[in-house]
Amino acid sequence: MNTPQASHWAKKQENGSYFAIWLLLRLYRFGGKYVILVVLAPVLAYFFLKDRSARTASLQFLQQVHSYKGTQSPFRKRPGYWHCYRHFWQFAMAALAKIDGWLGRIPAGSVSYEGSVSFDNIIQTGKGALLIGSHLGNQEVCRALVRSKYPVKINVLAHTQHTAAFNRILKESNSEVDLNLIEVTELTPAVSVMLSECIERGELVVIVGDRISAQAPERAVWADFLGKPAPFAIGPWVLASVLHCPVYLMFCMRQDKGYNLIFTPFAEQLQLPRKDRQQALQTTIQCYAQHLERVACRYPLQWFNFYDFWQLPASSKQKEAPGDSST
Repeated sequence: MNTPQASHWAKKQENGSYFAIWLLLRLYRFGGKYVILVVLAPVLAYFFLKDRSARTASLQFLQQVHSYKGTQSPFRKRPGYWHCYRHFWQFAMAALAKIDGWLGRIPAGSVSYEGSVSFDNIIQTGKGALLIGSHLGNQEVCRALVRSKYPVKINVLAHTQHTAAFNRILKESNSEVDLNLIEVTELTPAVSVMLSECIERGELVVIVGDRISAQAPERAVWADFLGKPAPFAIGPWVLASVLHCPVYLMFCMRQDKGYNLIFTPFAEQLQLPRKDRQQALQTTIQCYAQHLERVACRYPLQWFNFYDFWQLPASSKQKEAPGDSST
């Protein structure tokens, strides 16, 4: 049976996120990006040395990618703590990129699209859609780029307790931002109705699919990810089946001096038949995990889940992973 994590990701990462974004924005306005880089270097080194659990989780993930990919590993040798520090640094750079995105400072020419679908295709349909992202890459940059080019409202489901404050910070940084952060602790019927109305108006709804719920972490389906079973939330997929709209997977990955936007059509309308609901969820989530895995192996240092991804948190009921019968 899997040993649960010491704490949930939300408890570990929520407290400092609001203050960090607030501080970065003000430093950015005071002295620009170079001032932030000067401040970030010692701060990042401090947290790298202090936060043992995040450091361990980083090393675990990078080594799992290396082991899983074998001769096709993105690393020339088994990752060590230098790779972990680079991993932390990429996380800090992603925070700066968010600010650039919010302030409209990412040039359209620095963005490339991968795959058969771009936002042009999605917007031209005139339909609302559900975009399922992750904490791989920088989906905030993706949303900012879309909003700068298209007159479409984006509704983002967020777990943060500081949703109203984040909305205020966004408006202060760029009055033209039309991004609606919606604090959701549980996908209730009322939330589903509200989001259905957004879809009917042709708006976009964004939710992440890689983290389990802070309130009900046991409501998860185990799927193979990098060769090991990992828990994935069922909420995004239940929501997708209720909204009856096109579903796309979304990744925004930093590369060279620009960004690679990857959009994948996932379902025209996701169906979860009542009779075979559990099997349909299993198949759907495994498909998502495979997409996530492929992109994660290409961009391992842009994986921003700094906790043991293959375990449930301690607050949830212990749940045996498929094929794991150890005691």
